[in-house]
Amino acid sequence: MLATRHAYGVVHAIGACFALLALAVFSSTAAAQVGYVHEISGLVSIKKTAEKAVPAKVGDKFDANTDLNTGPDGKVILKFADGEVVALGKNSALRIGRYDYPPGSPRLGNSTLELMKGEMRFVAGIIGATSRDGVRIIAGNSTLSILSPGGADFTVNVDPYPKEVGHAAVARGEIAVSTPYGEISKVAANQYVPWQPGQTPPRPMPLAAAPAVIQAQVASLWTTLVPDNKPITVASAAQTAGKLAAADRKASASTAPRLAGYVVEASAASIQSAPGSTVSAGVGATFESGATISTGTNGRIAVKFADGSLVIVGPKSVLEVGEYQFDPGSAQTGKQALVLVNGAMRVVAGDIHERNSEGLSISAGASIIDVLSPGVADDFTVVVDTSNQEVGVARVTRGEISVRTPYGPIDKIAAGESSLWGPRGSIPLATSLAVVQAAVSLQLSGLPNNLPVNVASAAAAAKAAAAAEAAQIAAKANPQNQQLQAEANAAIELANLAAEAAAKADEAVVAQTVAPTLEALPAAAAGLVVAQAPTQPAAQPARQPIPQIAPTVTPGAGGSCTGSVC
Repeated sequence: MLATRHAYGVVHAIGACFALLALAVFSSTAAAQVGYVHEISGLVSIKKTAEKAVPAKVGDKFDANTDLNTGPDGKVILKFADGEVVALGKNSALRIGRYDYPPGSPRLGNSTLELMKGEMRFVAGIIGATSRDGVRIIAGNSTLSILSPGGADFTVNVDPYPKEVGHAAVARGEIAVSTPYGEISKVAANQYVPWQPGQTPPRPMPLAAAPAVIQAQVASLWTTLVPDNKPITVASAAQTAGKLAAADRKASASTAPRLAGYVVEASAASIQSAPGSTVSAGVGATFESGATISTGTNGRIAVKFADGSLVIVGPKSVLEVGEYQFDPGSAQTGKQALVLVNGAMRVVAGDIHERNSEGLSISAGASIIDVLSPGVADDFTVVVDTSNQEVGVARVTRGEISVRTPYGPIDKIAAGESSLWGPRGSIPLATSLAVVQAAVSLQLSGLPNNLPVNVASAAAAAKAAAAAEAAQIAAKANPQNQQLQAEANAAIELANLAAEAAAKADEAVVAQTVAPTLEALPAAAAGLVVAQAPTQPAAQPARQPIPQIAPTVTPGAGGSCTGSVC
């Protein structure tokens, strides 16, 4: 009997161990399947427990204690196992805290989210619908709670620095908000409530009474198409989302217009892509063929095209981007048309001109510029004043150009030379001085290289770098503010990820431009090139110094100024 009992005890103990092991395995699996990335746009990073941050992509699964950060153009939609949905807007940081979802007992589940900064839309799943205490949402130093049976759908926006400012708006259900400045006992559907330092939060008001900027922020998230809030099996839902996203990317790539270029640097500048659609030109903004670039009195803008060509537009200038075609695999068929309506611009030629001397078309006012040196990355500046009778100047840093002016041709302007043109007789001194000064002002150093790029990824990297620089400046000015230090670190992390992605994309573009040349080489020569090729892609130079030239003016077409700057 004792032996039987002993045997039973051993079997029972072994069974218990197996049960505990099975429970541990189940718990580990469940923890690893909290949710997945349903949709994404722009730059978004994801940092899982004990791992480094990486670019997020549709179909990524995540567990508890995961951080997500969005860049200046970032947006991400997350779906959780219980059906909970979170849409995170631009320049936002979210921490997914504890999350437990026992499918058979959703009332026992719990979900904790911490919005450290930015904007978020929250749609409750079955946990929030069955247990009001099961969901805990922290936004800055405030806490939001669901009051209504059946859950809620609401947005929250918080800026914790220097003192917390925030607002919440409810689309469905009811919530309560505990802020650092007081309690908000109930916010009902279609209501909005703000909070800010030094003031007791007001009573909730209709969303229609909110400031226009807040209505726009809320509308941006409410109009975002989110998945339904039904419970899911995370692994299969993530796999399906990934496949659909890949199919969408393939379809979009075949139908979307090609981007011509992006903004590297800008101040007091705008881009008009179509009539009535003028926008401020910020770093990382992209444009297509047909865009018009304008600068203000003290404005300046530098743009980079897909083929690597660079254009710097000076103050009070208007540049039209005409036809632009660039296929890295057949750059010799590329075309680029630039029309300087008025003002100053500097051009550093890219792959289109180097491989097709007829591909680059440039006009300035009523004058036409012909680039004479094929295979060379020509670098020249042209300025026209068309306010009365056209007066212009061209100067060359590298290569050679000619100019067909309204007053006659200028056959050749070589490197280190300049030429002025204007109406026959005396060119007004003030006008000539102004155009020459504008040309000199564009002789900048520190421009990017003129290698071909993937415009979308390069633009995202430029935008992320600008955001990181701004965050670093704010953090440096306030070294004791931990929130700003964390934001700066997150922005740097995003910028590094974007730079890595851009570098890889650019390497692929450059490889495509080189491939036709390698294919055209004799077999022996091609073999030698391949044998000597490094195992890793060569790093592209971060910057290409642009040489400076002394301002000398040679005889123009009809002008009266020769031999020196007028």
